[in-house]
Amino acid sequence: MGVRHTETSLIVWSQGADPAVASALAVNTLGEPVTPIFDAEHFYNAGDKGCAFGPMDEIAALIRKMVSGQTLEINASDSSVAFDLAAWCRMTSNTLVEQRDGRYLVRKG
Repeated sequence: MGVRHTETSLIVWSQGADPAVASALAVNTLGEPVTPIFDAEHFYNAGDKGCAFGPMDEIAALIRKMVSGQTLEINASDSSVAFDLAAWCRMTSNTLVEQRDGRYLVRKG
């Protein structure tokens, strides 16, 4: 499992497919716990950062380290992420599997 703190969020991801590790809690910018809702191998919490403030770069960096077929759950409350993430997935041959209430499940292509 890896942890990295950025200016506005705490990023938590797992190196294996162990559900206990993948469901680890992350913390949003207000210090409130964020629990993953999808059964993904990795989790990224963008918090309230819009795409102009860098979450797409961080998401791309995480996806590059993943193995094809693995999934990444993204928590992002800014509505711009919904549009930019869908377009980014189409351009990069990744798949936006599901989108629900500011949560996104992306499968690496």
